[in-house]
Amino acid sequence: MKTVVGIPNVITMRDLETSLEKALHEITTTMFDCSSQIIPRDCTGAIPPGLSAIVGFGGKISGFIAIHLPPQSACMLAGQLLGMKFETVDEIVADAMGEMVNMIAGGLKKFAGRDEDLFKISIPSIVYGTDYSTHAPKDAERLVLGVETAGCCFNLQLVFAYR
Repeated sequence: MKTVVGIPNVITMRDLETSLEKALHEITTTMFDCSSQIIPRDCTGAIPPGLSAIVGFGGKISGFIAIHLPPQSACMLAGQLLGMKFETVDEIVADAMGEMVNMIAGGLKKFAGRDEDLFKISIPSIVYGTDYSTHAPKDAERLVLGVETAGCCFNLQLVFAYR
């Protein structure tokens, strides 16, 4: 396992995974008034087709955080977040999922950020469709977690490389 050189209290993949789990717990208890749990990835279904909300980041580690959801999960989570009901993915649902991944990225930075310059966060991007995939450089580390919260299942993906 690689570690980031030059960062006090070296950060590892396990540190990042633990930080992601803390961020998820904080967001789901605060924003959805429920808990979240990590589940086997095969329970969440395939990443596409559906909706992916992605936040890139750069600094001492660079990469992206993404949530990959089936349309019905995106609609349910957006509805719980906004107090509305959605039958199909629209601009409001997409924006809500962008905000959700933004909160996860901010939580990761908060819990893993022993160093203020660990990384800076970009604005969220949304991809929706039936035929797409995400790719990263060959040397990037990858972590994909299955998540269940508020009656929904989705994948949470972290891809990063040390700089």
